[in-house]
Amino acid sequence: MPTRFALAVCALGLFLATGCGPAKLDQKTVVSVDAGDTKSIDLDAQPKPQKITIDFSSSAGSVSVYVFKEADAKGEKGLEDAEANKAKALAAKESKGEAFAVDVPENTAIRIIFFATKKTDVTVKLTNR
Repeated sequence: MPTRFALAVCALGLFLATGCGPAKLDQKTVVSVDAGDTKSIDLDAQPKPQKITIDFSSSAGSVSVYVFKEADAKGEKGLEDAEANKAKALAAKESKGEAFAVDVPENTAIRIIFFATKKTDVTVKLTNR
């Protein structure tokens, strides 16, 4: 009987120690964007608030990067209207490359949108805390 109790306590401790925080994000990818086109990376909602760091660099010039709540940039229409709706973005950057962080509320899926005026490959690294 004491062995079962000890195992139950250990299992409960392990369960509580792992928590229900956001999944670890450490993603690197290359996004190819044609001239005048938009591409996106979608991230699922997490149960707790998180800070996402976006580190990007463009192979051929300046690129616009917008971070939206997924609800504010849905589907193809959301991609097409990214420039016009940038006031709704959680963050917006335009450069050949830089790193910036965005605070994302709990239970909020996000969409990272890339726009370029000329064809480019954008190397992107996403991490969270």
